[in-house]
Amino acid sequence: MKISEVLDKIENMPYLAISGDCALNEATEMITGVRQLRSIYVIDKQGRLQGTLSLGVLIREVIAARHKPNFSISSLLTRITSEDVADIMDNHVIYAQKDDNLEKILDRMIYHNIKEIPVVDEDHRIITNVGILDLCRLVERC
Repeated sequence: MKISEVLDKIENMPYLAISGDCALNEATEMITGVRQLRSIYVIDKQGRLQGTLSLGVLIREVIAARHKPNFSISSLLTRITSEDVADIMDNHVIYAQKDDNLEKILDRMIYHNIKEIPVVDEDHRIITNVGILDLCRLVERC
């Protein structure tokens, strides 16, 4: 079964897509407006998926630094040099396309321990975001 065959049976998971040149403080403000946010996707000016931003990384880099500064050398260097989302995003994006086999995508998600995955078109623009539990129900193996 292909992803395209089940998109209408899967609930779209909320996600946030932001530009890589978005300032970290601005990104922090944006996350407060999205309920049940897990996935932050970084897109370029044409809307193509470029990377992912972990909510945990964003919290450590911006929110936690406001409340309890951490002065280890590595974290201090990152905070000094990081200004935009692109500075702390993960360039290795795990994604699905509509023609991908559903079970292979599920295997990929399990292997990489990810709970949600973006589905992109041929130009790498995000179509939707799907969760692992919904995919498991469709293949009835979890």
